[in-house]
Amino acid sequence: MPERLHHLEHLSASLGDAVSVDDVARAALSELLRAPSVLRGGLALSRGAGRELSFVSSDEESLSLLGVRWCPIDGLADVPLAHTIRTATSEYLRTIDEIETEYPDLGGRQRRIGTRSIASVPMLVDGACVGALMVSFGEPQEFDETQTAFLDAFAAQVSQAMRRALAYQAERSTSEELQRSLMPHSLPELPGLALGAHYQAGGVNVDVGGDWYDVMPLADGTVVMVLGDVMGKGVSAAIVMSEVRSATRAYALLDPDPPVVLERLDAMVSSLPFVDQVVTMLYAVVEPAQGCVRLAVAGHPPPLLVTPSGRPVLLDGETGPALGFGAGPWRAMRVPLEEKSILLLYSDGLVETRSRDLFTGIDLLCDVVERLPGRRRNPRELCARLTDLMGTTHAEDDVTLLAVTASQPHPTETRELPADSMAAAIARRFVVAVLSEWRVDPEVIDTAELCTSELVTNAIIHSGTTSTLTLRNDGEFVMVMVHDRGAGGAVHQPADLGPDAISGRGLSLVDALASAWSAEHNTDGTTVWFELELRPVTSRAASAGR
Repeated sequence: MPERLHHLEHLSASLGDAVSVDDVARAALSELLRAPSVLRGGLALSRGAGRELSFVSSDEESLSLLGVRWCPIDGLADVPLAHTIRTATSEYLRTIDEIETEYPDLGGRQRRIGTRSIASVPMLVDGACVGALMVSFGEPQEFDETQTAFLDAFAAQVSQAMRRALAYQAERSTSEELQRSLMPHSLPELPGLALGAHYQAGGVNVDVGGDWYDVMPLADGTVVMVLGDVMGKGVSAAIVMSEVRSATRAYALLDPDPPVVLERLDAMVSSLPFVDQVVTMLYAVVEPAQGCVRLAVAGHPPPLLVTPSGRPVLLDGETGPALGFGAGPWRAMRVPLEEKSILLLYSDGLVETRSRDLFTGIDLLCDVVERLPGRRRNPRELCARLTDLMGTTHAEDDVTLLAVTASQPHPTETRELPADSMAAAIARRFVVAVLSEWRVDPEVIDTAELCTSELVTNAIIHSGTTSTLTLRNDGEFVMVMVHDRGAGGAVHQPADLGPDAISGRGLSLVDALASAWSAEHNTDGTTVWFELELRPVTSRAASAGR
């Protein structure tokens, strides 16, 4: 009995730190495995009024370091967990013979893996069964009164923790859906401009924040770029974010002048029915024809002007107050935008942490950018890499970046790929045909073909969606991009961005062969890209052809 009390105490402590449904499942199953004679554990949650169950086991592949893997089960299936959820009653199968008698389809497999007894216990919340726990034992169990009381107490603790987690999940899902609807699904292709963007939600156990960005081409050829941050988190922050974003678009159509837009937004934020609501914002109007940007800052970290070499310039000369105080005015800065000079907007989550204040973080950002070689100073790579280089991959706050530069058009070819096993072969043929037409060195073509096959196969395995393959030639490097549409309903970035974090067997091949590569995660999927340095075609190779 003391040992069982110890297990319950340890479970209580573990569940106290659990916030999400995955956290609760991991804590419960991990503690189950510590109990005497327990061979395996499983947890199922009722979905769709019990017609479908979501199940996770204690197996290593289900509770890996990369996450908790759930699988669907028919709510009417002839298995102990489904029966327990349907009836809201416990079921105890004391011997393997009893298991095989009651569940013939299950018994053979359980005998092979060494199961000798099974307990299935309902998870009850306010009289309703929200799921069940299943425990497989490697030795026959009597399931006496003491043991069943322990299992009931164990399930009761898990049930209460799961109720909190499900409520948190419902609120977070609402916030995420609002936030997803506000983020651009993709950046527009704009003549004379190259854009980059990155959004990373706060830590796993942190509610959805108020960061957002937007890019809005106007009829006169100018482009409005906005990066904002609403104070607070959760549904209320997402609602304010939605209203401010919509108002920004409307005001920009009426008069895109930065001081005018910010003055109108300040009045709008001040009128919202939320106490002490504050919004910070970077608002810019890009004028490609004039080669400049007019921008204004409202209480936000100042942007950087990143040049092809040297230390970036901090544009902090005209910073106005945050929106919502009625404190104006806001003055616009005029910044030249030349090819290979980049305007970088970012949120405070990139530079500020619990251990690093805002100003120290901005200095560090300038140091990090200064160390980057010129080739890596482009909108796409700055946005993709700076979160990792700044050490904010696991930041508690949202991290958002938006960048723009003047750019000349480069030869580009695109091909849509199906969501099946033929995609990799189609992609390989497309890469060979396009690069051959561009007279790329045969060795570079071979490398591009090999790396593309890995990226496309990766996209099919992990997203199960169609994908878009894009090739771009800037005269020095060829870039290959594979964009899938496996958004999965959230805007979180995976915990790690290394070769083994993107693919089951890793992108070590791409990492070894490519001049550079990265993965970009946004609201409508993932883009993984690599680039290879171009070499002139030798006369021998040119005459041989492909």
